Amino acid sequence: MGFTITNSVVDTYKGGYSPEDSRRNIENDLTKLRKQRDDYEQQKDANDTTAIDGKIASLENRINNLQQRLDKLKSKEDEKDNGECQTCKNRKYQDGSDDPGVSFKTAGKIDPANAEAVVRGHEYEHVNRNQAKADREDKEIVYQSVIIKHGICPECGDSYVTGGQTTTVTRKASDDRYSVGMKDSESGKLLNVLV
Repeated sequence: MGFTITNSVVDTYKGGYSPEDSRRNIENDLTKLRKQRDDYEQQKDANDTTAIDGKIASLENRINNLQQRLDKLKSKEDEKDNGECQTCKNRKYQDGSDDPGVSFKTAGKIDPANAEAVVRGHEYEHVNRNQAKADREDKEIVYQSVIIKHGICPECGDSYVTGGQTTTVTRKASDDRYSVGMKDSESGKLLNVLV
């Protein structure tokens, strides 16, 4: 008797489930994979062939991987039932700049509900210090921006603040001697040309 391999759940399994559907879909896939494995084992017994051994081993590997994913999902659901995600609970923030006068030079925890405000406040410390430095060095600020970055927690799937970035661009303060045509300090004395 011949042996054929069909396109089954083994060949089409992609694993891209939404968090709500993950557990149910994995359980369904496990059921299908186990049934397919059992069918292969019956064919092997009937045909007494070793060609099916590789397919059975592949199915066993996929079944074990899916079972591990299912167990992990179940433990995450238990953690959510017990309270907050451990990754979110233990998340720490630390300043990575070389500016010694700002907060969070050593790692510290921030309440997830207040993280965006705290990180934004920290970034504005950089803004203020960069403005003061520009004044001391007789420079003018051309551009300043603050970006608050977000990510998705790999454990619970919630959005969280990953950090912030302050950008400051300065240039030497302009000298009126070199700004002909840029500044009309006395009307009628400078010629502004637009090409």
